[in-house]
Amino acid sequence: MISVPQQKRFIPKLGKDVTKKNIKCHFCVTNSEPDYKNIAQLKSFISEKFKILSIKTTRLCAKHQRKVAKEIKYARMLALLPFVPKYK
Repeated sequence: MISVPQQKRFIPKLGKDVTKKNIKCHFCVTNSEPDYKNIAQLKSFISEKFKILSIKTTRLCAKHQRKVAKEIKYARMLALLPFVPKYK
């Protein structure tokens, strides 16, 4: 058999001031948890088309990203957040 050389994994280069160590989860730093009643906080994790932002955009840890998504969905069911934007 002819062996094929393995491809190197692509690892994006971060700038000098941005490393994985200094990117911290907002909830881990403030030692708080997301809450469906805090609408202003939840709106910061929603795009202008009312989609839940990705983990790369929000820079949350996986645990808190799941909780934020759950709380946003719960707030939508209680009509605290809209499902879709209002079009004029």
